[in-house]
Order: sequence, then C-alpha cells, then structure tokens
Amino acid sequence: MYDVALKVNSFWFPQTYIDLATYFKEQGKDWNQVDAKTVLGAEYSSSQGYQQTRQKIQSLPKTQQGGGGCGA
Repeated sequence: MYDVALKVNSFWFPQTYIDLATYFKEQGKDWNQVDAKTVLGAEYSSSQGYQQTRQKIQSLPKTQQGGGGCGA
C-alpha cells in the first residue's frame, strides 16, 4: 500500500521526490532501496520535513537569501 502511495505522490509532486531521491543517493542509498513508509513519513514528506531535508542536499544550488532588488 505504501509503495502505491509513494508512486501517486511522486506523480503529483515530482520535484519533491526527485529531491528526496537525490538526498538518499548522497546518503549512499539508491531510491529503489528506500522504504516507502519511511519516505512518506513526516520526516521527509511533510512540508517542514521536506524543507529540512532539502537543505541537506549538497548537490542542489543554494537559494540566495535577501533582497535582490531592481537596479533602477
């Protein structure tokens, strides 16, 4: 059941699960080895959990903080 739910979530939120797959790969675990129940838990699939995990992904470009303003 969790495997089906993960596939549905991956379809509706593709970037989220691409990012999570990248995170697990950096941790030395291929996506097909990750337990679906674990990924669907609050630690990874909640808004807060995903944001915290995304910040740990080394290969993603870091977003700039602060105001890039108009030069006019």
